Amino acid sequence: MTRRSLTTLSIVLALGWTAPVQSAPESNRPDIVFIIVDDLNDWIGALGGHPDAKSPNIDRLASNGMLFTQAYCNSPQCRPSRTSLNHGVYPFRTGTYFNARAKNETGITTPTMQQFFSANGYRVASGGKVHHTGPGSNGDAILKRPGDPKPPPSKDKFDALNPPNDGYALDVPDEAMGDYKVASWAIDQWETPSDQPLFMSVGFFRPHRPLQVPAPYFEEFPLETIKRPAEPVGDDWDDMPEFAQRLARTHAHKDMHNGLSDHEHMLAYDQWDPTIQAYQASVSFVDKQIGRFLAVLDKNPRGRETIIMLVSDHGWHLGEKKHWCKGAIWEQTTRIPFIVSAPGVEAGSVSTQPVSLIDVYPSLADLAGLPLPGYLDGKSIKPQLADPTHPRGPAISSYGEGNTAIRTERWRYIRYEDGSEELYDHHADPDEWINLANDPAHVKTKQRLAKFIPANQHPGLKVQDWYDEFGY
Repeated sequence: MTRRSLTTLSIVLALGWTAPVQSAPESNRPDIVFIIVDDLNDWIGALGGHPDAKSPNIDRLASNGMLFTQAYCNSPQCRPSRTSLNHGVYPFRTGTYFNARAKNETGITTPTMQQFFSANGYRVASGGKVHHTGPGSNGDAILKRPGDPKPPPSKDKFDALNPPNDGYALDVPDEAMGDYKVASWAIDQWETPSDQPLFMSVGFFRPHRPLQVPAPYFEEFPLETIKRPAEPVGDDWDDMPEFAQRLARTHAHKDMHNGLSDHEHMLAYDQWDPTIQAYQASVSFVDKQIGRFLAVLDKNPRGRETIIMLVSDHGWHLGEKKHWCKGAIWEQTTRIPFIVSAPGVEAGSVSTQPVSLIDVYPSLADLAGLPLPGYLDGKSIKPQLADPTHPRGPAISSYGEGNTAIRTERWRYIRYEDGSEELYDHHADPDEWINLANDPAHVKTKQRLAKFIPANQHPGLKVQDWYDEFGY
C-alpha cells in the first residue's frame, strides 16, 4: 500500500469509520470504472424506452455485459440520489430528500466510494458530475465539471425556473463541450501508468438541462419525425389521488409559469416536439462522448481485469402523466439504465430482478474482492451476475418524508405523505395508466408491498411544505 493510501486509511479510522480488511493483494485487484449519466431515463436502445433512441455505445456496453431492466433511483433529484449512491445509505435514513437542504438532515458520516477505495489501496480518479456539486473532494486526480458554450443571449431560454423547452442547436464542435472534455480527461486517466489498481468515477452531464448540444445531433431527429410518449384514452389523472395530481403539476417544487404547469406550457406554445428533439439530441451527444471513453477500456494498460458499471442518477418525464423533468416517484422518473460489464458475466445477459442505486457501492466493493462494510444499506448484485434470475427484494424510492415507491418485478406501489396511494400492475399496465389502489381485489397486494415502506423515516422536508410555500 502506498504512503497516500496509508494516510487516507489513518484519516478514515480517526474519523470513526471502519475500513474493511483487505482479503487479497493489490496485485490481484481489478480496475473499476463507474460511469454516471445525469437525467438519463430509459430512452436508450437497450431499454427500448423510445423507438427512435440513438445510443449505440451504451447499447454496445449492454451487449458486452448484463443489463438490469428493472433498475431504479433512490430519490428522483440529483442531490439526494447522488448522496445516497456515493455514501451507500438511503435518503430516509438521513432526511436528504431534495436538492434543497432541510434544517434537520442528518450529517452523513459514512465514507464515500472514493474514500473507501482509496483506503483500500486504489488510485482514485473522479471527474465531472459524480456528486451533486461535481467530482467530490477525494481522489488522486480530480476534474471539476467543465462548462459548456451557450446560445446567444437573445436565444437562450434556460433558467431552472422555466419549463424545460430550452433546447438549442449550438454552432460549436464537440470539442467545445464539457462532456467531451470529461471523456478526454477520463481517457488520459485510464492510460496513466500506476502500480495500484484504479477506481474511476466519471460523471457525464447531458442530457441534463439545458438541452443544448451541437447542431448535428439535433439533425438526427427531424421535428416532423418526433414521436411523443403514448397517452391513454381519457384523462390519466382521473384515478390518481389529488396529492399525485398536484405533484404532476409541479416543476421540482418551483412556481408555475404564469399559472401554467410545464405540460400546459408545452401544449400552449407547441413545445412538446422540440423538447423531445432536444432531449434525444442530448442523449445521442452524450452517448458519443461515453463511446470515446469506452473504446479505450477494451485494452487495460495495467494488465488487470476491468469492471465497468454505467448508471443514471434518476429518470426524466417528457409528458408522461402530464409531467416533465423529475421530481415524482412514478416509473419514468425513477427507472434508470444499470449496466455491468465484468469478467465472467455472460455477454448480452439480462436480469429483470429489481436493483437500485443503493446497490452500486456494495456491488463495486464486492466485485473488487473487498469485504462489504457494515454501514451499507444496499446489497451486491454479484449473485445476479452469476444467475440473472436469482431473486432480490424490491427497489425503494423516496421523495420527501412519507412519499415512498416500492417496485417489484411486477408491481409499483406508492404511498404519499397524506396516506393516498397508487398501485400499478406492470404485467398488464406498463405505462401506469390504471391505478388499482382502490380495487378491493388488490388489498393483500398493497399490504404485502406496504411492509417494505420504512416505518421510521428520518424527518425532513415534505412535499406539502413546498405546496404551502407556493400555494399549490
